[in-house]
Amino acid sequence: MRTLSITISDDLYNNLKHSIASQKISKFVSEAVAEKLNQKREALYQAYLEASQDSQREQELKDWDILGIESWEHEK
Repeated sequence: MRTLSITISDDLYNNLKHSIASQKISKFVSEAVAEKLNQKREALYQAYLEASQDSQREQELKDWDILGIESWEHEK
């Protein structure tokens, strides 16, 4: 477990203090951050999945891969 010092607005701090018991603020913040990170991870996964289904994009990536290999072969 780590201790983290963060800065939040006065309004957010007051809202937090009035909504969550003092002993439970760390747990609440940890859960909120974990939830937000999971949402971002899921959104990134969905974006990669969508991009991988774009056949034109995939072909362009293959074309670039070939160029990279050809370049290395000439340097040998």
